[in-house]
Amino acid sequence: MRGDEMKKVLLIMLLSVLLILAGCTGDDTQEEDFNFLFRYGVTGGNILNTFQGTFTKDMVMDPAITIDFTLTPEEMDSIYQKMLEIDFFDYPDEFEVTVPEGELINLVTPYATYYFKVQHSGGVKELTWEDEIVNPDEKADKLKELIHLIRDIIELKPEYLVLPEPSGGYL
Repeated sequence: MRGDEMKKVLLIMLLSVLLILAGCTGDDTQEEDFNFLFRYGVTGGNILNTFQGTFTKDMVMDPAITIDFTLTPEEMDSIYQKMLEIDFFDYPDEFEVTVPEGELINLVTPYATYYFKVQHSGGVKELTWEDEIVNPDEKADKLKELIHLIRDIIELKPEYLVLPEPSGGYL
């Protein structure tokens, strides 16, 4: 090859490597080691486990039902992006709504219990929340956005839609 041809080949190879590297870096996409366990409901009996690819539905009066259940890479990415957006990884391990002194505390019963165990960046983040205080709280609202996103993804999947409804309810 002549010198000019060699320069063109090297330039093309360099540009190709740069494009590949550009597609592999940044915080814009879900991490490869991202998985989570999410428990929710009055007793925390509904469980999405992406480590094992399962979902367990709380059947209240009857035994819980566990099925194979996987999320698409796009669904996982949207959950991961929401976690980044709300600064989920900066929440305390035991989250609770705080009410200023002298303000009335509004409670609800029964209340939902949430538990997250999230593997990310080579580490693990755990968070628990007993959602009994309904006073306004910005961090609680952001956490509820994440919870609603995950529940919407779960409850729109065909595997979930064919599950029976629980008998009874919680008081």
